[in-house]
Formats: sequence, C-alpha cells, structure tokens
Amino acid sequence: MEPEFTVISPMYNVSRYLPDYFASLERQTYGFKRLEVILVDDGSTDDTAAVADAFAATYSNVRVIRKENGGQASARNAALAEATGTWLTFPDPDDVLGDDYFLIAHSAASAPTKPAMISARLLMWHEIDGRIEDNHALTGRFRGGDSDRDLNQYPSWIQAHITSGFVQNAVVRDAQLRFPDALRLRFEDGSFVARYLLQFASPVVAFRGEMEYLYRQRADSSSTIQSSSANPQKYTDTIRFGYLPIIEALASDERSVPRWLQNLFLYDQFWILRASQGPSVRKHTFPESMYEELDELLPQFLEAIDKERIRTFDVMHVAPWMREALLLVKAGGGVASLYWGARDKKRGLRSVLIRYRGERPSFTLRVNGVPAEARFEKDLGLEYVGKPIIRQLSLWVPDDSDITLIIDGEPRQILDAPPVVRSAFPATQKRSAGGVTPARVRAALARRFTRGGSMNIARRVAMADPRKARMFANAWVFIDRDVDAGDSAEDMYWWVRDNQPEINSWFALRKGTKDWDRMSVHGARLVDYGSPDFGALMHHASHLASSHADRFITDAVPRKHVPTNYVFTFLQHGVIKGDISGWLNTKSIQVFITSTQDEYDYVTGDSPFKFGPKEVRLTGLPRFDMLLERSKEVPEAERDLVLVMPTWRDYLVSGMKGASNERERVGGFEETPYASSLGDLLRDQTLAAAMSTGGKRLIFMPHPNMRPYLQDFDVPEHVEVRSYEDTDVREMITRAAALVTDYSSIAFNAAYLRLPVVYFQFDQEEYQVHHTERPGYFDYERDGFGPVTTTVSDTVGTISNILRGHPRQQYLRRMEATFPVRDGRNRERVFEAMREAATQRPLSERIKPAARDRW
Repeated sequence: MEPEFTVISPMYNVSRYLPDYFASLERQTYGFKRLEVILVDDGSTDDTAAVADAFAATYSNVRVIRKENGGQASARNAALAEATGTWLTFPDPDDVLGDDYFLIAHSAASAPTKPAMISARLLMWHEIDGRIEDNHALTGRFRGGDSDRDLNQYPSWIQAHITSGFVQNAVVRDAQLRFPDALRLRFEDGSFVARYLLQFASPVVAFRGEMEYLYRQRADSSSTIQSSSANPQKYTDTIRFGYLPIIEALASDERSVPRWLQNLFLYDQFWILRASQGPSVRKHTFPESMYEELDELLPQFLEAIDKERIRTFDVMHVAPWMREALLLVKAGGGVASLYWGARDKKRGLRSVLIRYRGERPSFTLRVNGVPAEARFEKDLGLEYVGKPIIRQLSLWVPDDSDITLIIDGEPRQILDAPPVVRSAFPATQKRSAGGVTPARVRAALARRFTRGGSMNIARRVAMADPRKARMFANAWVFIDRDVDAGDSAEDMYWWVRDNQPEINSWFALRKGTKDWDRMSVHGARLVDYGSPDFGALMHHASHLASSHADRFITDAVPRKHVPTNYVFTFLQHGVIKGDISGWLNTKSIQVFITSTQDEYDYVTGDSPFKFGPKEVRLTGLPRFDMLLERSKEVPEAERDLVLVMPTWRDYLVSGMKGASNERERVGGFEETPYASSLGDLLRDQTLAAAMSTGGKRLIFMPHPNMRPYLQDFDVPEHVEVRSYEDTDVREMITRAAALVTDYSSIAFNAAYLRLPVVYFQFDQEEYQVHHTERPGYFDYERDGFGPVTTTVSDTVGTISNILRGHPRQQYLRRMEATFPVRDGRNRERVFEAMREAATQRPLSERIKPAARDRW
C-alpha cells in the first residue's frame, strides 16, 4: 500500500542537527512508521551520511540516497524519482516539526474537496537562545484560524515555501516538475511552487496554523540563506533562472502572469530590497558586472508585473520608496510623486522628498509665490544590493509658507503621505502563537514588569512633581556612556557650566561608578542614569548631547512612558572614516558633529548617510580641545608610553544587553586572528627590548566593547593591560610617544597632537567583510597618519624606528592638512551649533541656502 506522505530531506553537513530533526519525526502522533522518509546526502564532508544510515538501519520506512554535491535542488530531484507517497513534503533536516504535523496534514488532505497544496505555520526558532517567535512575514495567513484559499480569489495569500508545504505527487509526476538546478541560493522553492500551482485552474491552498514548522536560525549563521548574501548569483540567478522562465512559459501558452504569482515575485524582490538595508548585505562589495546584469534583468522581469500590483502590494509591510523604486525601474526612470517629509518645528522647516531614477531633475522653488531656494539639500542614494536603485532629494523649506515646486517645467503637487496599504491578512490573532504557550507569555510579561514596570511608574511620579519640573526646566543634558564619562560630553558639560552659567546643564551617569565620584568632587550636577529623576530630566530637557548613539542613549527612556522633546546632538566618539550609515541612518539626530573637512564633505555629500548640512556641522570634537590643553602640560620627558589600542570586532561580541553598553563574549576567541596577532605582538621579545632601550612603557588598551576578553591575553609582566573603565584615556594619549592601532579612529586623536601612528592591520579582508564599517572616503595607505603593517615583525620594526626618531615628514604633513585649525574653540562651536538647532530664523533667511561649513 502506498504511503500517504513522502518526506524528502536533502542533507549537506548537517550531522549536528539530525538528532533534533529525527526525534521530531519519531514523535509524530500520525505515526512515524506510516511515513516514507527519503534522506538525500548531497556529498557531505562530515558524518551526516553515517548518522542518517544509523537512523535508516533502525526503521524500514527510511532510506538514504547518496550523490555528489550538486545543491539542494538536485538532491530533491534525486528523491522525486523514488517517492511513492500521495503527498510530498520537503522539510530541511536542520529544522523541527511539531508533534501533530502530519496528523493535521492528513486531516487537510482528507477533506471532501482536496486542496492543491497544504501549508504549515512557519515559526522562527533562534538556536542561540532557544526563542521561538511567530513573526515570519507571512504569518498573517494564519491569523483567525485555519482557512482554504483559492489564490485566484485571494492573490495575497501566497505560498513561497516548499519546506513547510505539501504537494500532490501525481501532479508533480504528470507535469514532470523538477527543482531548477540553476537556483542554488534563492527562490528554488518559489520556482517549484509557482510551476506546481500553475497546473491548477483553482490553486487552493489549505493553511493550517496548528501545523508548526520550527525554522532554525543557526547560531553560526551557516545556513545557505544566512551565509550566501555575498554571492552575486543570489540576486541575478533569481530573476534569470527563477522568474523569467516561468514568465516566458506562460507567454508561450498565451497566458498572463496571475496576480498571485506577481505577488510571489514581488515578495521575493521586496525581501531583497529590505535585506539591502541591513548589515548582511551592506557589508559586502559586489562586482560591477552584477549591477550591469541586474540593469538588464530587473526591467525585463518588471514588464510582466502590473503597476497596480506594485502599488497595492499587501503581503507584507514595504517602505513606500521601495514601491517607487520598482515603479521607476519599470518606467525606465523619471520622478515619483512628491511627499512632505520630516518637520523641524524648532527651526521652522519641513522637508520635501523628491525620489527619482536617472538624471537629477531640475526644479524651481517658490515660497509664497516668490522665487526661493531650499535652506538645505541632501541627495541620498537608496540602495538595492549595495548600489542606489533610486535617489531621494530632500529639500528643507519653510514650514509656515505656501510652497510651490516646478519640476522639469511642470508644477507638482506635494502630497501629505504615500497611500496606506493595509495588510491583506486579519489584523488580530485569536489564539496563542504555535509553540508560544500562555505560560511563556505570562513569564515574558512578568520579566518585563520586573525590569521596567515599577520604574516607569516612579518616572511618571517624578515627571509630575512640580519641583522636578522647575529643577529640570529646559535642561541641557550631557552623557558619554551610562557607566563612564571622560569623553566629549563631559568636556562639553564643564565648558557650558563655566562659560554659559545661564544654561540649566546636567550630566547623566550611573551612580556608584568611578566617574560619578570623581565628578561629584568637582561639583558636577549629576543625575543617576535610569533613575526616576533621570526620566523626569529627559522629559523636561531641551537638549541631549552624547558622544555615543547606541540605544542606551537614543532610547534611554521609554518614550511611551516619558514623552520627550529635546534636540539630540551626536558629539561622536571619534572621526568617521568609513561607511557606518547602516547604523546611524536609523537614528534621529538633529546635530551631527564632525571634525575634518573630508569627514564633513563625505557625510553631507554623495554618500550613503541620510544626514546633510542641516544636521551635520564642522566644529571639531570637544575632546580635542582638552587633549591639546593637557598635552601642553606634559613635558617631553614624560611622553613615555607606547599605546596599543585596537578597535573592536562586531563578530566577536554579542549585542548590547538591555539599555546599557554591556556586551558578552562569543566562543572560539582564542583561535581568532585578533587574539593571536595581538598576543604575538605584545609578547614579542624584540619589541620588549626596544621598549627597554628607549625607556618606554607598553600599554595594551583595546576598545571598550572588547573588555570581556581582556583576561584572555597572556602577556609578559612589562605589558600593562588597561581598561577604558578604569583609565583616563586622555592622559594615555597626551603621554604617548607612539600609538599602534588597527582601524580605530583613535588615530585621529594622535594626529591632532602630531603623535606617531602605526596601523597594524593583521586581518584586513576579514575586517572589511565582517565588521560594521564599509569602505568610505579614507584610505589608510593614502590618507593614514602612519605606516600600514600586516605582520608582527613589520610592526615591531616600525615601532623601533619611531622610538629611534626616524623622520616621518609625509605623515606630519597629512596631520597638519587634516587639522588646520587647533584653536581650542571646538566646544564653543559645538555649543553654537546646538543653540542654532533650536532657533528659528526669519523667513527671509529660511528661503536662502545656508552656507556650508569650512575650516
């Protein structure tokens, strides 16, 4: 008797996941032995085949097929010829199935009207911490309970996955359907499902929410989907071998592309657009040939997509500009609708957003009927796989006047907002998410209340206290990090206190830290970070200035409970030299401090940063003023430190814990180039001899984010290991004879004081691929303030030459060109920039361009 279900699972180096997967099959309430299970080993190089063989030896209904490595599609195809079940399903062997998975599928398959396909609810299973989340983009299909949907009538109810779906074997066999071998990185599921459902006049999919498919998010990001972001074929092959053959086959049969299939294609493309905004794509550099291919393929594919499908796409949330991008590509270029953007009430300005593809449009601006110019402009490229697909021109104009824009000779209406496209799926969920039990929900709520519930009540009480209102009225709040000071925010605080006594200035810091005690002694007005008073302070503040923009600053108080209306000034921890726009563009920054002309021009110009001359100011870091003052007090004989101060690595630390800068270790640190190369440098005997001969001390002080690893470095007694937590960084730099770093902007501090610099870049390729920074305007060889070395021996030789006083004129010239102004007035310029950001100029000035900053 033929089995009802055949389970086909391709395997490639998944031995460590197989026990979980096999156990979930064995637990099936339907009866595991009633299933036909075909495991395909796709040329694994680990013990996957052995584990599978052992499992197959236990059960007569399991067999293993071996083949040379050819990809997931070829592995599935190898099993299709041997499958005898009425229904086929293709779960991945690193995932897990709910206990009732096949019992529910049996019920759906036994319905009087057989569906074309059966779909399970896909839950995200985070291996790193065991979390199970019901947040997949297509989970809305399961809200409100089970349903059977004819995709011709419900075109938004797309089925994109074969892993969590069931198809009829007879239909697959009769249509001779196979998975496309050319698609190894993306859309092989979508291609097969699309061609399968096109066999039905009424493609009905049975959505069953109680069928739970736990989709493992691997802790090491090693799955094909997680690890393939750098491969150009992921983006080109999807169209060339995925969409276009289906479109061409339909055209040859004189059939149009049904709406549900258009939605499936768009779903895939919008996912690529969304991923293009995140680090998984942004950290990679792609060849120009890929973009040339996409320039050909995208318009070709979009010819088959109706404009209305793009405008009304409602399968998942899509940023309006992404719809406009595909519409403009389809149209061959042009200008999209104009919209009002952000408003700056304090400065009396509002932005107009002009999105376009191709040549920048010429425009004429009229304010109250009078020719005018925008106060500020920013032209930003909006990216598709690392390159702008369209551009967004932001014009800042008066917010209290009648505005007319004439583009390419025609007046254009400025709309309030893009049309709202509501989800096609029910808005509420009538039951707990699969795998997320009521007990788990109650526990999560209890943890949330314990962490912040009572504190929010206390903050509200403090906010309502009239004494706190008077105390904190129009406060200027300064903060470096929640656990320490000693950076530009502290320098700004003391300067404002001493030079602008009319300002109600405060400094925020955690009580009990070393800097709290130090600043208290000197009479600082401190507020305990996270306390009820801190919430009241932020509620009444008119300014917040910080050297950091992590969430422990930008989201220091829950705005749901503590309404705020302050101007946020990002003082910066250093000098931007690369592209960190993927991180900073998510922040609301009203004043953005820069220190060099190149940095200012890069951020405000044709770069991926959303910030323009409205927000960005060229003032210099407040910290530089203090460094200059303190360095003048240090005699040459006391400059006896050689500092080794590497930056951090995003892939070696966890995300921040809660509203703080605390981070945790990741495994395998000892084997990393970071640990081995720096360790070898610090233990080098030639370096030790050079230090001794020159009478110098060697200080190792990595970035604060690497603090969890300080104890891992086994260094000789002459090496002093320091932490930012217990060391005055400014004292270190002002007493330095030389600085050794890798990529850190700490080198700009040394350059400001004209100190020798060495860039020890032992992991150039790895750093570029995996860290948070993309290449920007700064080239270490061309623009750096010292030699670039890649080996320990070269680094030691360079340091030795510096200590012997060898000439370094070319680097001194670069330092002087980078910092032509060192007048001790950076804090004053920052203060004026902060005040300017809260000042509304008269209309006569707001209709004229503001002067760009220049040294």
